[in-house]
Amino acid sequence: MKIRMGFVSNSSSSSFTIINKSKNDKSLEDFVMENSHLIDKFNNYYDEDESFEEAIESARNDYEKYTLLKACHSYDVTFGDDEDTILGRIFDYILREGGESENFKWFQISSNR
Repeated sequence: MKIRMGFVSNSSSSSFTIINKSKNDKSLEDFVMENSHLIDKFNNYYDEDESFEEAIESARNDYEKYTLLKACHSYDVTFGDDEDTILGRIFDYILREGGESENFKWFQISSNR
């Protein structure tokens, strides 16, 4: 029998394309606000208790380069549970199915597990 000594990572990350379909500039914070149901879905599916307010704060502070999502543009964003961010944990798993809302569309482009 072999025994592994040391750190073993069980983390993952996934890359997604988020499209701002609207004619107005938006932000990742707008994406979270418009799609708050994704946080509820994550909490229900994984029996977690992540708050909407913490997810908004994570969008503001942890993903600063996505404060401007220009109108009618797409953006590749990586989320991972190894990032130690609330959005990283939530979106790494919940966005994998793809989806669409009034102003946004998203789909997974790669995964590292």
